[in-house]
Amino acid sequence: MSKKSIMKQAHKLAKALVEKVGDYMIALKLALKKIWAMVKAGRKRMTQGALKNAFYEMIKKPYNGPKFFWIDGMGVPEWLMQKNLSQAEYDGARQAYDIHVRRETEKASLLRFETNFGYIDMWAPKSVIKGF
Repeated sequence: MSKKSIMKQAHKLAKALVEKVGDYMIALKLALKKIWAMVKAGRKRMTQGALKNAFYEMIKKPYNGPKFFWIDGMGVPEWLMQKNLSQAEYDGARQAYDIHVRRETEKASLLRFETNFGYIDMWAPKSVIKGF
């Protein structure tokens, strides 16, 4: 099986999984893991039935990845917010109506959460921000 066909099938599976996990890149990662496992098991060809079975098998498993706080297509991991903000700031940031980048360096961004109570600023690595 060529890498091109593996990627095509992984994208098909990821499109079905994206509703379950909430982020296309995470869905693609899970789909690629499943497709590669099937290839390593010795399957030369993936039929539609095999893809459907893989999809249903992945749907049964709960998503155990990090939870994200999403606003307008930008996601910040909740574990990072809990680590970098006090409890009062975390609760306020969870009620934010807008997130935007105030400043950035090569590897990090200063995020500004706009809330009804004012602004909350937090540095976050670019590698963990989704939809940036």
